[in-house]
Amino acid sequence: MFSDAETSAAVELQKLLTHLRMNEWLQEDLFHFRWFFLIGVFVFSTLVWCKLVDKSRLPEITLHAGLTAIITLILDEMGEEMTLWEYPADIFPIFPPLSAVDLASLPMIYSLIYQKYPTWKSFFQATLMMATIFCFILEPLLVWSGFYELLKWRYYYGFPIYITMAIFIRWLVIKIYALAEKAKASPDFKEKK
Repeated sequence: MFSDAETSAAVELQKLLTHLRMNEWLQEDLFHFRWFFLIGVFVFSTLVWCKLVDKSRLPEITLHAGLTAIITLILDEMGEEMTLWEYPADIFPIFPPLSAVDLASLPMIYSLIYQKYPTWKSFFQATLMMATIFCFILEPLLVWSGFYELLKWRYYYGFPIYITMAIFIRWLVIKIYALAEKAKASPDFKEKK
């Protein structure tokens, strides 16, 4: 257990870190090119998704996108906390890193692949293609352009993570919807009007 002094020191360090991040963000990120670019990526991804999403399956596809966003935010926060990588530019100074990608691009791309490829085989092939493009084209471009900095990480480390995450989320959404259909088929189910 931590003593009161250790807890107090940790809180003070957190306050100092937050203050430093806020100052850095105000001076180096806010209203600079990279900040506008991240806002643009967020808006563009959201608009494209709204245009392409199958409205008849909106709850299902939105669940998929939401689960992807949650998992992506958790993994990114863990990676940054463990100093595996760093995001030099953020939309928000106190929000998880690279939120344009975590909250829009990745969830939208993952959910559109889920929507477009209904069989496990076609889904897996599309996921392999997506993971390849992300790891070996987009991530190097993000590093080159200063949006992403590798500390103790290599591009290829993410390859199995992109694939495993896609498979897990697809499986989970299918399972959730199967349980809902089973519940609706139950004699005890009463539709609310």
